[in-house]
Amino acid sequence: MDKSLVQQLGKIHEYRKVPKELIEQYISKLEFCGRYFDYNDENKDIKEKNDRLYYLQQISDLLQESNAYHTLVLPHFEQLMVMIENNIFRPLPVQKKLMQQQVEPEIDINDVYVVASWSHLQPVYDIFLQVVVNEQMDVKILMKYISKKFIHQLLELFDSNEPREREYVKNLYHRLYGKLVQKRKTFRKAISFVFQTLIHERFSFNGMPELLDILASIISGYAVPLREEHIDFFKNIFIPLHKVQTSHHYHEQLQRCSMLFLSKMPELSLDLIDALLKYWPFANSTKELMFLSELLEVIEVPEMNKIHPYVERLFKRLIKCISGPHLQIADRAMCFFENEYFLGMLRQYKSITFPLIVPVIHKIADNHWHKILQESLIALRAILRELDPQAYEKSLTYKNVPTLYLSKDAKKRAEERVKVDEKWSELYKQAKKVDPNISQITLPYTDKNVVGDFNRLENTNVVFN
Repeated sequence: MDKSLVQQLGKIHEYRKVPKELIEQYISKLEFCGRYFDYNDENKDIKEKNDRLYYLQQISDLLQESNAYHTLVLPHFEQLMVMIENNIFRPLPVQKKLMQQQVEPEIDINDVYVVASWSHLQPVYDIFLQVVVNEQMDVKILMKYISKKFIHQLLELFDSNEPREREYVKNLYHRLYGKLVQKRKTFRKAISFVFQTLIHERFSFNGMPELLDILASIISGYAVPLREEHIDFFKNIFIPLHKVQTSHHYHEQLQRCSMLFLSKMPELSLDLIDALLKYWPFANSTKELMFLSELLEVIEVPEMNKIHPYVERLFKRLIKCISGPHLQIADRAMCFFENEYFLGMLRQYKSITFPLIVPVIHKIADNHWHKILQESLIALRAILRELDPQAYEKSLTYKNVPTLYLSKDAKKRAEERVKVDEKWSELYKQAKKVDPNISQITLPYTDKNVVGDFNRLENTNVVFN
């Protein structure tokens, strides 16, 4: 192999002009590194691949030399950017979609997936990162090449199945956002576009945790009071991210961003409480646990007198969780009653809350199927009685409580469901006599119908949790 570019350039003093041969050699190596090779076949183009890695190392060493940076890199910066773009902007490999039950639940597919070309991609990302973080880099020159199209293409790389690539892209995107101040609005709009696409069109996006990490640092820098642009973003884009089917993959980061927004503007907490109750997951225990955790954190933000419109919905949801068959969900919902703020809400709105929860807790505390949870329910019953004995006893006399059916055991509820189904069958027979062509409606969520048939997602990406 030839001498490295750094060795050749080291013999040239800063005031002397770089020889044409050295410039041509540098450009030819950039062009060679921008060529495509088949990395899926290890036995193909072995020499060329090794040469490519060697040249990339030379270019990386060159970027660390101040003299080389000014005399060779910056004058031919366009060729360097073309090489970088030719490597990283590519069609991402399509990973086979697997149903959740086809893989081990403890294993994250993204953690075991390895891109075959990663050993050749990583040096390119290192070079790009060196360019961005270099203090000698002229921001005006860099801004010329970081166009709107470039930003969107960079964002698409967040969907890579390779976790290490997503981490590089996250670092690059964050540093570019910090360096190119005039383009920050373009960066935010590009992120907003990805979120909107995920909400309305796509099933999943691998890089959501990384994108939300970037967003968290951006939100931290927002000035108070928030601009109308940021408020609209929270209400129209950020909140709907909770209802995405795969939101459990990025909920931790989403919750962190939520609380950062609320620390800047607490009034937004009411919109978030309303959304959490509205988008409550169905038949997905993992997401229910996440929603409960976030709800417990969010209800402490608004002033007590402003939460009044949501109290009834909130307590109906909690009592459903407590009386439900899932032990973890019931246990997590019980944690609300360990929160002083929540107990204060319980007292202040006892005319609404006691009739909803007292009759149910009073009954299921005696016959709950799980011993440990039953002990907790008995303790909760005692707490409710101590809070207001008169209100407690009065609540037990109510007959038309909307949540009272939850205290019935599963067998009794099943029997009542059979009776209701029989009534509908009879009505259908009568309607058939009036109109012989009438068709019977297929009811969702029955033993014969799966949830996926009724979620309006006409694609193959549905995941059952």
